[in-house]
Amino acid sequence: MDIIENYVEPESEQDISLVYLAKPVYGGWVTFTVHLAKQFNYRLYKVGKRTEKKLRSYGYGIYYQNVSIEDLLKLPNLLITAIDKHYWSILQHLPINTKIVIHDPTELKTSKSNPNPLVQEKELLKQFKVYTIRETVQRYLLDNFQIQSIFKVHPFYRYPCEKEGYKCHAVTISRIDFDKNTDIILKANQLIKDPKKRVHIFGSENRLYVHHKLGELNFYDYWKGKFEKDYPLTYQNKDILKNTHYVVDMSTIKNDGGGSQYTFLEAVYQGCVLVLQREWIKHGSIFKEGINCLAVDTPEELAKVLSEPRDITNLVKESKKLLNPHLQVRW
Repeated sequence: MDIIENYVEPESEQDISLVYLAKPVYGGWVTFTVHLAKQFNYRLYKVGKRTEKKLRSYGYGIYYQNVSIEDLLKLPNLLITAIDKHYWSILQHLPINTKIVIHDPTELKTSKSNPNPLVQEKELLKQFKVYTIRETVQRYLLDNFQIQSIFKVHPFYRYPCEKEGYKCHAVTISRIDFDKNTDIILKANQLIKDPKKRVHIFGSENRLYVHHKLGELNFYDYWKGKFEKDYPLTYQNKDILKNTHYVVDMSTIKNDGGGSQYTFLEAVYQGCVLVLQREWIKHGSIFKEGINCLAVDTPEELAKVLSEPRDITNLVKESKKLLNPHLQVRW
């Protein structure tokens, strides 16, 4: 693990102190935290049993400091970039109106046997200043839990793209999981006659999903493994998205959709055409099928979209406009 020896205290009381209170080391929570830290040069912390002077690698060129809960409370302007059940107990110790980001409705699941303190019993979220990164999540919080939130789009850091390109027709770079519907992509691959037009799969895998859903779909023929936690996304020292035509993302999340995810933004930033689920784009007005993205419902449609010849110039040009709010937003 990379460690920096000389930690320097924050210089200004105006600094925002980012706090990552979750276990995952891949996925949207991690990527959001990275872009926020890079774009605004904010410091990042995790909570541990004791405070360390050394900084540890978070990935993507970002470093974090482990701090005790006592020292966490001494930091200025806390912003919780993500929270999962392993860290729920910490929330009750944080000052009222501490900033917290809710990414999607799965974080708000309720349970009789194991109540979610964010929205059940203590209803801790009502003590926080809540931020949401899609309008569907903002509405869900208000309609179901009467919790007001501030909507802000994902921040995006313009990372350099200087490596040689992987040069692929189509890739997917999201997690391999139930809500990512990777099975649709693999079924489409079986229907695409030209091997060069099949989708190459990159990303961290949910092994349970792979075992139960992808076992008979030749998953390992197309999965290239996890990419390095660095920008640009790299495989065999080549930029996965450079000179790639299509990025396929079949994500669906119950009670969510319509807005951005980092896989979308990375694709747009590097000039790839997005192929999304219609179920996702129908929940918002940002993505317009045939104008700034392509959309499908089935493996058959996906196979057809990736197989037929197409001038993607205008699709790429229009999709680039989607990035502007994410470059300009202030967190």
